[in-house]
Amino acid sequence: MATKKPLARPKALGRVLNFAAGASTAMCQDMLADHGLTLAQWVILSALWRQDGMLISEIADYSGNNAPAASRIVDRMEEAGLVQRVPSENDKRVVLVCLTDHGRSYEYLSDFHEQVNRRLLKGLSEEEADRLFELLARVDANARARGPD
Repeated sequence: MATKKPLARPKALGRVLNFAAGASTAMCQDMLADHGLTLAQWVILSALWRQDGMLISEIADYSGNNAPAASRIVDRMEEAGLVQRVPSENDKRVVLVCLTDHGRSYEYLSDFHEQVNRRLLKGLSEEEADRLFELLARVDANARARGPD
């Protein structure tokens, strides 16, 4: 049987973005595993390091998850002693997610996103990196604008 040439892949932006996102996520998971955290946990911790005492809906918005998924992540973080749910002092029906001392102890990872950016943007100039962020923001907006071409 003759040796086959590798199948040529179409020039598809969705494929490139999907593969890059998957590889980036795997890289982050590997980097955070040394600290006993997942990327989803780090994202929520990073929000709480900036603003402790958030609603699940705020955490969901910040993390890009829906509220049930964010709540499940917070459940696991609560079991790990990273966060706790606390009734609001102003309205006992409102529950806030707050850091524990254990959750605060990971604050040395607050610049983790900068470490990731350095790896991902290696070899790009500052202008190229800025342009990439601008272009990807436009691609994201286009993907979310569910209208016709």
